[in-house]
Amino acid sequence: MNKQLITIIVIVILLGVGFLVFKKDNQPSELTTIRIGWQIGWVPQAQLAQVLKHTDILETNGLRGEFKSFSYGGPLNEAALAGDVDVIFTADFPAINLLSKSDKWTIVSRLIDFRGGIIVPKNSSHQSVADLKGKKIPGPYGSGTHLHVTAFLKEQGFDAQKDFQLQNLDILEQSSVIQKGTAESWGDVAGFISWDPTIGLQEAAGKARILKLVTPQAFVVMSNDFIISHPEAAEDFIRSFLQGYYFYAKNQQLANDWFVQEAKTNIPNEVLDRAASLEQNLKSSSIADINISLNEERIANLEKIMDEAVKNGFLKDSFNIRKEINQSILGDAQKNISDFNINDVQSK
Repeated sequence: MNKQLITIIVIVILLGVGFLVFKKDNQPSELTTIRIGWQIGWVPQAQLAQVLKHTDILETNGLRGEFKSFSYGGPLNEAALAGDVDVIFTADFPAINLLSKSDKWTIVSRLIDFRGGIIVPKNSSHQSVADLKGKKIPGPYGSGTHLHVTAFLKEQGFDAQKDFQLQNLDILEQSSVIQKGTAESWGDVAGFISWDPTIGLQEAAGKARILKLVTPQAFVVMSNDFIISHPEAAEDFIRSFLQGYYFYAKNQQLANDWFVQEAKTNIPNEVLDRAASLEQNLKSSSIADINISLNEERIANLEKIMDEAVKNGFLKDSFNIRKEINQSILGDAQKNISDFNINDVQSK
């Protein structure tokens, strides 16, 4: 072997070693585990969880996600109170309820806007909520959507409890009632208090239409213990969430596919897109457009739902929820966010 060939081989080896050292130095030396509580059937929240689960965004930010799925907000809150999760994706009233029971949690950002409201048979004669007076309108008691509906009814001058037959019924039971009915009538049920994907599925089936749309909020709520023990990881998670949101905005079909696969459902893509139609972040043209902050209007709306919960007996007392919101972590996470390159994201 001549000296020139030996020299070339040595150079190649040194370059390879140098690349490996460089790569190692630019990867987090140790990943911090974060336990993420999310709701498997609630869209478009579920797609955001799926993006974090099926890409390397968390790992790139030094985190290892441990995903814990729940069927709805009740068991998710129980897990939070038991200390079994570090961060949760939840709707407005479940967040309020959690904060009323524990001082160990903080709202750190907005999550999603989603469709909720009163649905009625597609071809029914009901044209306004006044047409439902005295009639049966079941829905999940204590849900954010339920409280948004009762608040609206009161704003319209109704006594929600006396003027309507508001009955407690799990959202998972609504579809079977609707399927047994027709586009004209659901038997003795005049309408449902509901949200997506149930609304979108029944719209697509030609069985339902929205009589009154309400727009509940949802939030990212993080454990104070995690924030104190891992302040950098808390910021890294919110940065990951921002990046994941932008990835979802640009890869909605892929995120929908991941959701359908894990939820073991056959919800059509157009239904999922309709369910996400209120979320403005999904129209973002750059990561700088992703907005998960809480402005004054959103905080005031949160206070309004808390007051409604107290009036309806779902919460014992109101409290200063503004003190339970910490947006400084989001502010830190947004620094240099424009450096994110979506093309570098790898799917798992």
